[in-house]
Amino acid sequence: MRDNGKESVRLCEHIVRQAFGDVICRVASTLLNRGRLPSSTISRLSALPKSTTQASLLILIQHDLVQTNGASYKDTGEEEQFEFDTLTCLMRLRWGRIMAITHQKYDDIALEIVRMLMIYGKLKIPDIISACAGSSDASRADAVNTTLIALVRAQFIRPTSPEMHILESDLVQRRYQAHRKEMSASKNTAMLSANDLDNCMKQAQHEIGEERADLQDIRRILIERPKIDKDKKKRKGKLNEEFDYDLKKDVHLRINYDRYGLLIRNELIVQAAEERWNKAAGTVMRAILEAALKDNSSMKEERTNDSIGVNEIVSHIPHKDYPLLSAGLAISSRATIPELVRNYLNILAGDDGAAGHFTFLRKDNGTNPGYIVEIEIICRKLRENILYQLVREQLGNKAARVLAVVSKSSKAFETTIRDCAMLPLMDARKHLANLQRLSLVETQEVPKTAAKSRMGLPPSAEYHLWAMDEARVYGVLLTNVYKALGNILQRRSTEIEKKKIVLARESRTEGHEGGRGLLQLKDQEDLLELDDIVKKFTLAEMRSELVVFILRDLPGSQSQKTG
Repeated sequence: MRDNGKESVRLCEHIVRQAFGDVICRVASTLLNRGRLPSSTISRLSALPKSTTQASLLILIQHDLVQTNGASYKDTGEEEQFEFDTLTCLMRLRWGRIMAITHQKYDDIALEIVRMLMIYGKLKIPDIISACAGSSDASRADAVNTTLIALVRAQFIRPTSPEMHILESDLVQRRYQAHRKEMSASKNTAMLSANDLDNCMKQAQHEIGEERADLQDIRRILIERPKIDKDKKKRKGKLNEEFDYDLKKDVHLRINYDRYGLLIRNELIVQAAEERWNKAAGTVMRAILEAALKDNSSMKEERTNDSIGVNEIVSHIPHKDYPLLSAGLAISSRATIPELVRNYLNILAGDDGAAGHFTFLRKDNGTNPGYIVEIEIICRKLRENILYQLVREQLGNKAARVLAVVSKSSKAFETTIRDCAMLPLMDARKHLANLQRLSLVETQEVPKTAAKSRMGLPPSAEYHLWAMDEARVYGVLLTNVYKALGNILQRRSTEIEKKKIVLARESRTEGHEGGRGLLQLKDQEDLLELDDIVKKFTLAEMRSELVVFILRDLPGSQSQKTG
């Protein structure tokens, strides 16, 4: 899978060890370091019995951490091989944020459902109801079922299938070979053109993508029945549900990380609008994003699919935020809410002339005038801000100015960087050397023989052009964040290990009145100190994971382009 660098492998090993223990971690580590392997080879390399290896693989598959080539399922005659899914493993670091979003939008029952799916990987409806409500509480079982329907309809959890455990690359390759044979037979030749082969590959990718999307479609599990309503004519003008919903009992459910990612992305965009203008601009931006969120929205979209009208935006702004809109603009207090919103939309779209080349919105002057959110442009700016903030912290503002000049030009001479960054040549060279040491810029030597002779330079002299490889730079940053996350997890587990004796004493007081108060004062102080340390490490972990989200998962990133 992608992202199998040294630091991401180390981070995944820490995650698996904390979640499943050392035995399963040995199997995962073997796959992470060796790549795709059959179970017999995994057993030999991990020095585990075959039965233990297969049980470990089964647990990892249940949690979507391992995928197969589908040899046995598709009956290809090949040997079954397994591969570790690094990206899904790293998504486990986002669980705290996912639970916070679930609790914010729903209730404790929804939080318990999501927690059960995190613990068990994937579950059928009866298993979820049994885990959350037990077998005797009928009223709570109904509440769990209702909440499940709400989560499925909102696409926070979605159906899955055994075919989703087969590597997509293997499915595409098999379909490509099938299309290639069909085309060779139809054209009566084995020598196909490059264009024909490319069409076969694109057709295979499209078909597999459509099939996998159908397997995860909520219509596989959601049952719609027309609602029988005797007072339907009386309430014709009101917005009412047209259907009663139920869920099929034989389909497994899992967490939809992509849907939660949309909400995290939208919140980052709102925060960016608040930092650039004010809180009222962030309120309008949140209303636009809520109006633009559709069932078919995805993390890969470069901009919102449909233009959003002013009236629709106003309908998504809470009444309690109306005073905030008028306070954020120097405008008459008699202005209506739609007029205030139009003023903010003009600012966000750059119609006030103060936005420069970077705007949050684009005005759509079609048959239905509205606004489109330029998601990829905003996300690129978020990544740039992280990069420049890092450079300012480590090297200072002057180095950030030098990097900005290099990034905005494909290749630049030292003299050009000196003039644009407004620095002496010696300082510019020093900052360029420091940036090169951090792998943020690179040089290219370009011999100019005629120019050398004109300037009286020796033939061995060469010009040096400076450039920034954006994909490589963000890849280096991402690797460094993975390293930091691995260190955080390792430090936290070490601190917990140091206090294991005190934690064992605390566990013996559970269920007794008084709790920690029954322990000695020294033990209580040690536990308070441990709580403070764990809290700090958890906060650092969540902040670092948010940086990973910006660098890796937002539109325009290298992983989105290759994904």
